[in-house]
Amino acid sequence: MIISRYLIKEVFSALLAVTLVLLLIFLSNQLVRYLSYAASGKIAANIVLTLMGFEIPYLLALLLPLGLYLGIILAYGRLYADSEMPVLNACGLGLKRLLAITSVVTLIVAAAVAMLTLWINPIIAAQKVKGLSQDNLIDTLQPGRFQVIHDGRWVVYVEQISRDRKQANNLFIAEEKPLTNDTQAWTVVSAAQGFQEKDPTTKQSFIAARNGYRYDGAPGQNAYKIVQFQKYAVRVPTTTINTTHQEQEAIPTLKLLDDYDDSASAAELQWRLSMPISALILMLLAVPLSRVRPRQGRYSHLLPAMLIYIIYVNLLFVARNWVEQDTSAGSLLGMWWVHALLFAFAILLLVVHASYHGWSFQWLKAARRRA
Repeated sequence: MIISRYLIKEVFSALLAVTLVLLLIFLSNQLVRYLSYAASGKIAANIVLTLMGFEIPYLLALLLPLGLYLGIILAYGRLYADSEMPVLNACGLGLKRLLAITSVVTLIVAAAVAMLTLWINPIIAAQKVKGLSQDNLIDTLQPGRFQVIHDGRWVVYVEQISRDRKQANNLFIAEEKPLTNDTQAWTVVSAAQGFQEKDPTTKQSFIAARNGYRYDGAPGQNAYKIVQFQKYAVRVPTTTINTTHQEQEAIPTLKLLDDYDDSASAAELQWRLSMPISALILMLLAVPLSRVRPRQGRYSHLLPAMLIYIIYVNLLFVARNWVEQDTSAGSLLGMWWVHALLFAFAILLLVVHASYHGWSFQWLKAARRRA
């Protein structure tokens, strides 16, 4: 019992440390991406932290199996390097007992990942889609800065924005028009005030400009038109980023099960189930990979272990793509062949590991009899 608690504590400590480091790295990368979206006017700056909070459960579902995998290798690798594991083997801790102890941590991690992927993350993904699909242009503007949106066809500038971000002062909008007679025309709107409103019938968003001028014409030509207005509505272009993948992630798991005949739903459901399954398979793989020779160094197996994990994950992405495209291989095998392949490899390593343990245990007993 004491040995079991000791090993579980070592694995949990390494698991938490590795997962925390990986989470911070990936969150930093996502923060840079969302800040670039906010700077380019694709999303509002005030929802960046909310979107970052939505990323944490999604990243945990991906990183917990990897953290468990590396945590087992690092924890048991240290025990092998410090000759603690051979002593435990000599005291009767065989491979079956080691796998049983490690399975306690693995089942907890797999259950947490399953809850995240099958239930929590779809709910969070739906909220994330709402945040990314917002259409309030004023929320995305930065005062005193020209912003290019809608694939470069719009240039927007406001001098000031009210604290509640409902009204803008000194508004400037330049909209590129389609080519007419090989001439690129522009419409420029300059107004003292502007605010966003929605058409009650069509639900389309408009920027309502007040007390300003509209200029229509082509740069470098004298044929242009000037219109003075008290109120003028400009239809807001779509400024959101692509949320197709997020919308697929937002579908409830039971709905995916009902629509399993659809290739996209089948791929998403198999991907969600693959995360907890990967935790179980990676545990079987990590136990034999953690074994190092006394003078070999505890980190000697990290590089081949990471290469195996990278191959495994990339094969999962390939299999998911096959299922989404409804190829013959994807329809027949799904993503399960990848798990079966790695499971067979893990069993092979466990057989080699068991033979090594059997030999070393016999050698220790022979040495004890000689002593």
